[in-house]
Amino acid sequence: MTMNPQLSAIVVHDLKNELGVLEGRLATLTVDLDREQALQAHASCIALREKMIAFLTLYKATEQGLNPRIEAVHPDDFLRELIRNHVHSRPELTLTMDSDALPAIAFFDEHLLGLAMNAALQNATRFAKSSIVVACRKTAGEIIFTVRDDGPGLDATEEQASTGLGMALCAAIARAHCSDDKYGSAHLSTCADGGALFSMRLP
Repeated sequence: MTMNPQLSAIVVHDLKNELGVLEGRLATLTVDLDREQALQAHASCIALREKMIAFLTLYKATEQGLNPRIEAVHPDDFLRELIRNHVHSRPELTLTMDSDALPAIAFFDEHLLGLAMNAALQNATRFAKSSIVVACRKTAGEIIFTVRDDGPGLDATEEQASTGLGMALCAAIARAHCSDDKYGSAHLSTCADGGALFSMRLP
């Protein structure tokens, strides 16, 4: 299994464009030290770093495979940290955690799942109108993480098309989590009452 050359070219082009945006914001700051501009530049830098890590992780998955380090993790702490990392992405958004049915302990690779959930949150941030809700529950022997936004759902269009890197990364990370003959999976769907729902199921 090798990485799709077209996806690689698109991602590299996207990274180049984002570096250009960051360069422009930093150039503005050399003239006028504005806090809002500084926050935007910082957010751009974080997003760029995370996209680069995602690309390198996906490359490793396709060339060498991923070997997750499964450990006992507190989903409450894990999701709260994700929220803290994204709370300034769009200050007008409300980003919350649904703690109903939240398990006390779950077993997964915290680093890899963090990459996947960060990608899902970045996607939700682009489309959400006013709110995003993250959650985790255990059912039928699976741990299910979800990210739900109140945007237009999968029919949404962007000025700049998505590279598809996020879902490819999530699928690779989910599948790396396996137990016996069961493999994890990642899905993106439109909710019946509107908005998009990302879900990652881990055995």
